[in-house]
Amino acid sequence: MTGRQRLAAALRHEEPDTVPIFECVYSRPLFREVLGYVPEYFDPESVFLCYQKIGYDFAFIPIPGTSGFRTEGAAETYTDEWGIMYRQDPVTWPMDGIVQPPLATAADWKNYRVPDAAAPWRWRGFREVMRMSRENGMGVVGNVRGPYSAAWMLFGMEAFSLLMYDEPELVTRVLNALTDYAVTAFGIMKAEGVDAILFSDDYGATDQPLFSLNHFRQFFAPQIQRLSDAASRLNLPLIMHSDGHIRPFVADAVDRGIRGLHPIERAAGMDLAEIKQAYGKRICLFGNVDNKYLLATGTPEEVGRQVKACIRIAGKGGGYCLGSDHSVHDGIPNRNVFALYEAGRRYGRYPLTDET
Repeated sequence: MTGRQRLAAALRHEEPDTVPIFECVYSRPLFREVLGYVPEYFDPESVFLCYQKIGYDFAFIPIPGTSGFRTEGAAETYTDEWGIMYRQDPVTWPMDGIVQPPLATAADWKNYRVPDAAAPWRWRGFREVMRMSRENGMGVVGNVRGPYSAAWMLFGMEAFSLLMYDEPELVTRVLNALTDYAVTAFGIMKAEGVDAILFSDDYGATDQPLFSLNHFRQFFAPQIQRLSDAASRLNLPLIMHSDGHIRPFVADAVDRGIRGLHPIERAAGMDLAEIKQAYGKRICLFGNVDNKYLLATGTPEEVGRQVKACIRIAGKGGGYCLGSDHSVHDGIPNRNVFALYEAGRRYGRYPLTDET
């Protein structure tokens, strides 16, 4: 089977020939070893080529211009198309820290214009990735920023959190506009041939959600419904990314139509077995190999044991894709990245057995 076929089978809760393997690669040492260079910014072609050379089954590819990712030719301090000012930080590549958000009040929003998701420049690299994927059989999951993350980056985390209490109608207008942006991107991604869509919206800190369940239901669950409805009309599976502890929100997100959940962060108390038991027949699960401690400081043998355990827990019956519980960062030795991949191929061959 091709990587695209394996991903499609997992999303349909069917067993492919092997458990699909993927990763979000933010590691400069890994790019250097695999490609021989570190990209200046997170350009789609370099990202896809790195995934391809390692042998992953599919790639998460963010659309260029997604706020938070360093832009091509960025100065030390720069302002992106959203009006967000960043300062380059060597530690956080390929993302930079926000220096100044562009908005603070309802009046600011009234005069603000969301960037054009269909701008032709935004899609040149993405189209090249789709061409490459058609040649080699890898799957492509198009990635957009979710409305919550896009909103707080415009206002700042503290200011946006206060607006949820002080001006809830404004918050809903902002979220609606940002969801509209994502939905426009969905349509273009469909036309380009993506296999699924992932929206990135971090709702949790390491030990607890960032807001109450009531606020999630008031503000964000309706946007997830809009996103899932749009993806469903396009016949595209929708995957939700949120690291952190989001266990109280998972049921609502599943009920609102998500078809996959990433990355099931182990260090945040997200239990793969519990989520598989509760939702494994309704959504595909992605990730759960610990990137904070095990991948960063463990041995390849220890990585292999955790990979084996994840596959044993979530792989039977399909509906599971193997990867870290967030991404591959600079602090993870390359040998452990390769150990995860190799163990996935060794233990992930269907039909799985009790010895897997």
